[in-house]
Amino acid sequence: MRIAIHAPRVSYYMGGAERYIINYTKELKNLGEDIYLITYDAPEKSEWFKEFKKKFKGKIILIKSKKIDLQFKKFQNATKPLLWDRESLLFGNESKYFYEKNHFDLIVLHYNVDCINIYKRDKLCLHLHGLPDKARKIERKAVKIPDKIIAVSNYVAEGWKKLYRINKKISIIYNGINLRKIKEINKKIDVLFFGRIIKIKGVDILIRSIKILKENIQNIKVKIIGNGPEREHLILLTKKLKLSQEIEFTGKISDQKLTKNISEAKISVFPSYAREGVMTTILEASLLGSGIIAANACSNKEFIKNNYNGLLFEPKNPSDLAKKIKKLLLNENLRMKLIKNSRQKLSNFSWNKQTKKILKVYQK
Repeated sequence: MRIAIHAPRVSYYMGGAERYIINYTKELKNLGEDIYLITYDAPEKSEWFKEFKKKFKGKIILIKSKKIDLQFKKFQNATKPLLWDRESLLFGNESKYFYEKNHFDLIVLHYNVDCINIYKRDKLCLHLHGLPDKARKIERKAVKIPDKIIAVSNYVAEGWKKLYRINKKISIIYNGINLRKIKEINKKIDVLFFGRIIKIKGVDILIRSIKILKENIQNIKVKIIGNGPEREHLILLTKKLKLSQEIEFTGKISDQKLTKNISEAKISVFPSYAREGVMTTILEASLLGSGIIAANACSNKEFIKNNYNGLLFEPKNPSDLAKKIKKLLLNENLRMKLIKNSRQKLSNFSWNKQTKKILKVYQK
C-alpha cells in the first residue's frame, strides 16, 4: 500500500506519540509498504528525528513554512491543546498542495484535530495515543471524520467513546518496543522516574513518598530524568521537603545515557494517574531489568498485573507508594521475580508484532 503518515510535530518534538511514529514507520517500511512521512521542516530537529532520517529508506516530505518558523518556540513548548490545534490546522492547510498532487491508499493521523484540514480524497485512519481531560467541540467534529480508528489501550478507547459517544469500532493495539539482548549491570540507583514532567505524570507524588521513606531508609538515591513545565516547581518542592541530597534532577539526557540509567535502576516508578495509554517508558523499564511500580490508574493495569510483573499503588497516594517502594527495595527476590515475569510478557509487545496488527487494520 501507498501510505502517508501525517505527523507535523514528529520532526522536532520528543514525546510518546513521536517515539511511536518513528518506530512503527520504520517497521512498516521493513514490511514492504510504500511509506511517506509528512512533517514540518522545523527550524530545530529532534535527536530522535535526526537519527531516524539517516536510516529511514522510505520518503520523508518536509513541509516548509514561514508561519511555523515565527511561532516555533510556542509550538515546541506547548502544553495545552489550543496551541496544538492551531499548529495542526495550519499544517493541514500548508500540506494540502502535496496531497493534491499525490494519491495515497491511506493517510494516517496521530492527533485527532489533524482530521479537520486534511485533504479528504483518500481513506483516513486515526491513532489515539491518550485521553483528553474533557470534551471539546473541535475534537467532537474531528473524531467523526476518519474511516478507521486505532487506540493504544482499552482505557483510551473507552474514554473516547464515553466523551464523544463514538459508535464506530475502535481497534486496540498496544505500543511496541524494540526487543534486544540486554547486558545486566550493577544497580546504582534506588528509584528512577523518566518521562515528560507534566502534572498528570504525578512526579510530586513520588517526591512526597521519598519524604516518608527517608524516615526508614537512609541514603536512598533517586533520579528524575526529563524536562517539562512542572520541573522547576518540583525542584522547589524537593528543597522545601529537604530532599536535595536524595533526589537528583538531570533534565533531558541522551538516549544512550537514559538506557544506562534505566539499567542501573532497581525500581522505576510511574505515578501517572490519568489520560495515559500503556506507556513506552514502562515497556523500556521492563526490558532493561528495572522493577516496576505504577499507579493503579489509566492504562497501567493493562500491562502490570499486581505482584506478578510489577506493583500497583493507589493513585495520588504518597503513603501507599512509599510502602510499595520499601517492599521492592528490601525484597530482592520479589524484585527479580517481577522483572523476570515482566520481560517474558514483552514478547507480545515487539514492534514487529504490533505493526503487523496495525497493518491489518490499514488493509481493511
